[in-house]
Amino acid sequence: MKAINKTFVVFVLVLLAGTNVFSQDVQSFDPNGLKVIFKQNTANDILSVNMYFKGGVVNLNEDQAGLEALTLLVAQKATKNYPKDKLNATLERMNTQINSNASLDYSRLSMICVKQNFDASWNIFVDMLLNPSFSEEDLNLERDRLISSIKQVNDNPDAYLRKVVINEFYVDHPYSVPVNGTEETLNSFTTHDLKDFMSGRLQTSEILLVVVGNTTMADLQQKVKDAFGNLPVGSYTKISIQEVNHAEPSIKIIHRELPTNYIQGSYSAPQRGTTDGYTMLIANSILRDRVWEEVRTKRSLSYAPSTRYVNNFSNYGAIYVTAVDPDTTIKVMINELERLKNELISDKELSNKIRQFITFYYMGNETNQAQANALAFYELAGIGYNEVSEFLTHVNKVTPKDIQDVAQKYIKNLQFVLIGNPESLEIASFMY
Repeated sequence: MKAINKTFVVFVLVLLAGTNVFSQDVQSFDPNGLKVIFKQNTANDILSVNMYFKGGVVNLNEDQAGLEALTLLVAQKATKNYPKDKLNATLERMNTQINSNASLDYSRLSMICVKQNFDASWNIFVDMLLNPSFSEEDLNLERDRLISSIKQVNDNPDAYLRKVVINEFYVDHPYSVPVNGTEETLNSFTTHDLKDFMSGRLQTSEILLVVVGNTTMADLQQKVKDAFGNLPVGSYTKISIQEVNHAEPSIKIIHRELPTNYIQGSYSAPQRGTTDGYTMLIANSILRDRVWEEVRTKRSLSYAPSTRYVNNFSNYGAIYVTAVDPDTTIKVMINELERLKNELISDKELSNKIRQFITFYYMGNETNQAQANALAFYELAGIGYNEVSEFLTHVNKVTPKDIQDVAQKYIKNLQFVLIGNPESLEIASFMY
């Protein structure tokens, strides 16, 4: 039975290697300056509809921190044509899900619905964008929730570590503006601020619509024309975000009485979707496996060693660990960084890793929502949504020398953050 299963898995991988979830049925059109990307998927009756707002925190100053996140949250509570009770009852009856997400580079309002309820769900989605109620009651409710979540971050060591990492890595950078704001900024916003912000953002040059699912191009074109055909175009252009290049390594230590130490060392990394980005994806995956083997399996220094390669336009990679003995643990992890930079990986190890990566790639892009997010990222990053279909081609081209070169180019001058109370610490061990 095991032999049959292995044969089946290999057979599936061979088939997948010759196909691409983005290779067909992806089209775009630009009514009134609004870029619309549409991928038809008739394999199921689910539709993912996403309106992306370009720019993220780059559009905000420190006093506006959290304004976009709060605006999108409150916009979902009630609209001109769908008061709160009617809105909630209608969405529940149709099993339609609408939510928002704000990030460093862009924000989105997303809807997932079934084909038979697309018309009714679309009307609600559009009304949230064009006619949100923005009542005082809803503002206060969502503001309190955001403030509560901000306070909880400081009580969770992992979440707090991520927050401090961003603050320390992106000093004097647009990303230093917190996506969800602060208690002070959130308390300063009024319903008038939310209305002005939303109306100002609803210019077709500032937004991107991505739809993946079982509908037709003709139906979508008509819907978009009717809903957004009269929006102003505006003159928004993509804001270039500088890469971060630290001149020397550093460590910030935050003393807390904790049972272990939470540690992350971050380095500048290429943007995903670039030549170096594809290589770094594979390099990071190899490094993660090696760190796990050396830190956890062989030495039991930590139960959760890992590596990270995030998804920002101005990007970073990192090593992460929780450890009682940070000196010994970090030395082991840095040794693996050195090994990646100084020793070519074998063709066999790379081949196995790429096959594994392709499997995870398909698993990660099974849903319409995941496919929409991938198309949007490539488009908003300035790479172009059509490049998504070349993902596997680029990954399969990565060589052992590419892995070594990208490691040598980027993995240096690590910016460490340590939260905890180590008994002793050799600062020199972290200066890499």
